[in-house]
Amino acid sequence: MEKIELRKARDFGTLFNDSVAFLRLNFKSFFGTLLFLSGPFIILTGLLMGYLQFIAEKITESNMLSGNFRNTNLFLGSSVSTTLIFVLIFLLTTLVSNACIALYFTLYDKAKLEELPIQRGNISQLLAAACWRLFYNLLLFSIILTVVALAFVGVFYLLFSVPGLNIVLIFTLVIAGFIFFPPLVYIITVTNFIVIRDEILITEAIGKAIGYMRGNFWKTWLFIFCTLVSLSMLYLLFSLPSVMQGFINGFTKGVRGVNTFATNHTLTYIIFSAISMLGRMIIISPILTCFCVFNFYSQEESHEGTSLINRIDTFDKN
Repeated sequence: MEKIELRKARDFGTLFNDSVAFLRLNFKSFFGTLLFLSGPFIILTGLLMGYLQFIAEKITESNMLSGNFRNTNLFLGSSVSTTLIFVLIFLLTTLVSNACIALYFTLYDKAKLEELPIQRGNISQLLAAACWRLFYNLLLFSIILTVVALAFVGVFYLLFSVPGLNIVLIFTLVIAGFIFFPPLVYIITVTNFIVIRDEILITEAIGKAIGYMRGNFWKTWLFIFCTLVSLSMLYLLFSLPSVMQGFINGFTKGVRGVNTFATNHTLTYIIFSAISMLGRMIIISPILTCFCVFNFYSQEESHEGTSLINRIDTFDKN
């Protein structure tokens, strides 16, 4: 079995080709491991999400037909435990799936040719510790993100209160979002891998990702942007049943005597949500992480190689 070296500086075209080649050569091992270890959690999360969406849709439709919105309060009051269970399972699902992906690349990087393909047993024995590491780093990241978000809200609240600046600020936010969204997606995605590989806090992992991206910002932007555009097609494919279902409900909602799709096809409604969740977390998220990991290794090797050359030149001058 061929092994694609991760620790290698690559140009734009080689990054795409090697990322796709990695997924092709390790398709059964990579996606099979994710499906076996995190698939049950993902399916359960999707089913619960579909159930909650179905109940909310049914209550909304009933309220529109009857004009009585008290049922919504009753639903919210009685579904706290269900929602809490869903949040906990979704959190566990996210941790397990992200840990599986990070551990796979970590073991693949260290593995010799004869040790390939990576066996899921090697990942499962490290999974609990990796999930715990991601969990407390996620808490730390949430605290940092909350502080930063509050600071931005405060600043923009003051700026929007100045007459005449609204249009300029909105235009600036749109441009800034377009520029910084792909790099932010890259940093958030790759830091999970760095936390597991290097066993460091997420703050240090973010600093490492940003440090290696210096001088490669626009290359990273273009690479991740093209990746996101490509994956959006897959996302639309997995979400198409739910989207079509939403259109059907939208056209029939509020019409007396018309039975909507959600009312008569509860099981199908839930299954569509499970399929969408499975596609996002078993297919789309691993592919995005794969491209981000290859980009990170390329930048890391370029940065470390340059640092080594500079140190050699310094020794020669002395």
